Amino acid sequence: MNTDTLSIIYIIIIIIAGFIISSKVAKEKKTNLIYFVFLEHLFFTYVYYLYANTHSADANMYYNASVYNQDSPIDFGTGTDFILYLSTQLIKLGFNKLALFYLFGFFGYIGFIFFIKMIKIPSTLKLFGISISSIFLFLPEFHFWTAALGKDSLIFMALMLFFWSYQRLPQKIIINLLSFLLIFLIRPHIGFILILSIAISILFKNPVKYRIGDLALISLSLIILIISFPYLKSFLKVDELGIDEINNRFTSFTTYGSSHTDELSSYVDVSSYSLPMKMFAYFFRPLFFDAHSILQLLASIENFILLLITLKWLRIINFNIVKWYRRLNKYDKTKFIFVLIGWIILSMGMYNLGLASRQKYMLLPIFFILIINYTSPRHKNC
Repeated sequence: MNTDTLSIIYIIIIIIAGFIISSKVAKEKKTNLIYFVFLEHLFFTYVYYLYANTHSADANMYYNASVYNQDSPIDFGTGTDFILYLSTQLIKLGFNKLALFYLFGFFGYIGFIFFIKMIKIPSTLKLFGISISSIFLFLPEFHFWTAALGKDSLIFMALMLFFWSYQRLPQKIIINLLSFLLIFLIRPHIGFILILSIAISILFKNPVKYRIGDLALISLSLIILIISFPYLKSFLKVDELGIDEINNRFTSFTTYGSSHTDELSSYVDVSSYSLPMKMFAYFFRPLFFDAHSILQLLASIENFILLLITLKWLRIINFNIVKWYRRLNKYDKTKFIFVLIGWIILSMGMYNLGLASRQKYMLLPIFFILIINYTSPRHKNC
């Protein structure tokens, strides 16, 4: 059977599996909204495929390198090496480029499924009379950046699986460990931030009462952190994990873009920005004054909506994030700490609004789980 025929079969299986999963979740959440989420994700998977065929995209690099190396031994590794290894094996199984996009798009949709499982639909917080859970689920960029061959769709799925299973420990320990392993394989530094977040949320819990399970998680976190040091140093390309070395590395990140602008002119010089300005830029830019193309104009509209939702949520909690945080349960405190640490670290290394638009969807869904589920001063969870 030739590759094109096999790929058509794979795509049909993926679509059928998507509808079956959607049906189960629609019954569980008592809403047919899930079917439309799936259809939109299928649409943007194909849109990204067409986009990649006419533009420079990481997905092209992964596919071309995998095709070139499919007859050669590929080393199993982390980061880009992991995606190359995975896509090479899939190509050997008969996946063509379109089928690979739909498979990775399906991974992204699984992320949506577990995101939906963790939120209230509809949410009590509304914008322009529309539930913010519905608004967030249909954001075009959210689907676009989680639909392509590459790291983003996989890590979105892995993070949603991790946080869903984390609040169901110890029953879901296998899913939790496997999802963490996947996160570490895709982006080791995100795994490092995740473990650090868990350790901090347990160490500074209130009231300070540690159970055996808490101590076991802290011990496991410390072991993983120690094991992760070599990978973190490799990612940052530093010899030692000192403050000066890490600061110098982030400085090099922010100055790199000045001579490596992309075709959408999405470079922004943040070297002189304060940390709050960098964080704002990471989540909410480009805005209209940054737009140099139709795509950036569309992204600006979406970011403006995200900003309005965030401001409305802040007004509801009276801008008292500390008081709001104290009322979160222990699982949601871990989510918030993860978002905060990741937001700070990733915004410090930002030089490109296109890169920020893509990578922020590791953090924004988790942030919006908290916004959607905690929308009043009493913070009643779903």
